[in-house]
Amino acid sequence: MSTPSTKKPEQAALLEVAASEKPEREEQAKGSARYASPRPLREWQPEQGQLLPQYEREVLGEGHLACFFVDVRKALDFSPILKAYTQERGQPPYHPVMMTLLLMYAYARGITSSREIERRCETDIAFRYLTGGEQPDHDTVCTFRVRHLEAFRALFVDTLRLARGSGLKKLGHLSVDGTKVKANASKHKAMSYGRMEESMKKLDEQIGRLLEEAAARDAEEDRRYGKGRRGDELPEEMKDPNKRAERLRQAARELEAEKKLGLAVDKARRREKIRRAKEELEKEARQKAEAKGEDKPEEARPSDKAQRNFTDGDSRIMPRDGGFQQSYNAQVAVDADTQLIVAQQVGQNASDARQLSPMVEQVETNTGLVPEQLSADSGYLCQEDIEKVEDKGVECFIATGRSKHGEQAPPVPRGRSPEGLSFKERMTRKLSTKRGRKAYARRKVTAEPVIGQVKNGVLPRFSLRGLTKVRGEFSLACAVHNLKKLRKQGWELPSLAAQAA
Repeated sequence: MSTPSTKKPEQAALLEVAASEKPEREEQAKGSARYASPRPLREWQPEQGQLLPQYEREVLGEGHLACFFVDVRKALDFSPILKAYTQERGQPPYHPVMMTLLLMYAYARGITSSREIERRCETDIAFRYLTGGEQPDHDTVCTFRVRHLEAFRALFVDTLRLARGSGLKKLGHLSVDGTKVKANASKHKAMSYGRMEESMKKLDEQIGRLLEEAAARDAEEDRRYGKGRRGDELPEEMKDPNKRAERLRQAARELEAEKKLGLAVDKARRREKIRRAKEELEKEARQKAEAKGEDKPEEARPSDKAQRNFTDGDSRIMPRDGGFQQSYNAQVAVDADTQLIVAQQVGQNASDARQLSPMVEQVETNTGLVPEQLSADSGYLCQEDIEKVEDKGVECFIATGRSKHGEQAPPVPRGRSPEGLSFKERMTRKLSTKRGRKAYARRKVTAEPVIGQVKNGVLPRFSLRGLTKVRGEFSLACAVHNLKKLRKQGWELPSLAAQAA
């Protein structure tokens, strides 16, 4: 009888591996038992390997918003952005179309922080798909956004071109409304005109005192060490413990003097900011006096309550959410049938007065169309402005006042309008008719929802500072809103791409 053959080397190796893995399997079994449940649960193995699709688009799915933005690039006109890249110096930049789509998709997700966009490019598969695996840092994102603010305005108008080419043939009812968008500044960094002069005097006193103390310290050092000497040239004094302690105390006093000098410089810079803000307020007061035709406009003085913010000098204190915030007043004109923003603007005046005519003119410039009807709240009630709009053939329905909650609507007027009514009375009577009530009711389902969608889903607050920059950022936000509406309403991209070609 033959003796059993020895095990092959391969079998011995496999047995050795199985023996080494046995404790690990027992430990995993103990861990699973710790989370045991009387009800059967799905198996969960975070470290389990997976076979994923080769392309990110297959993971996202064709209906994903990121895929829509990649497709819509074929129809949009990026020439205002591309023409800025003409010089061949330094390293090749990221593709401008990719950077623009990255910003647009980020805003569509309500992400405006450049640092958060940088993080998403590392961890979010939709962002990685849009960038093609590139990972621009937040400085690059921020610089690109600021550089192309004017081009974003052209991009907004281009979304209206796409809409016109896909079915927007006329504007029936247009609704205009304004909203206060928070600026990238705190109201606690503002100062009223009445406090500026007093603050400048206090700062002058503090600067003078700090400079005197620093000069006295310099004079004392000159007396002790001699003119032009620091006092630390001779190292012998550091060898003696007593002298070394005295020298360290002296160094601490010198640092204190330098700190006071630096503090004086900071206060001088703050004083200069206050001085410039004071001059700007006085200049605005003179310009307003000249516009009103007042006598001696050069002597006009701003109100003591007029304020200027030192973080964003173009922003203004405005009523917002039951309080007051540093804000800008953003205006939008919205088409009732499509909820597309056909005109937009950002201003510094908290009032909406005299905004109707400029908005209708912008609508005509952007789309080549004039609306048939226009509705707005009582903030836009200005006879001169409304008459300019009506001269273009637009029928206006403008509220003449705020109705209290639960207040009963006035009876529907009958017959012809009485003679001798004022402009406001005629508008009130017009809105009281069945036709007027029906037309004005469209405002609540047109402009107000769109403003909510922009502020809650695209641009909750401005990230940039300065009127020029926030206007560009708001143009980008409105362009993103329009593209999201085109996608939601099923406007076919192939037809858009065909008209772009």
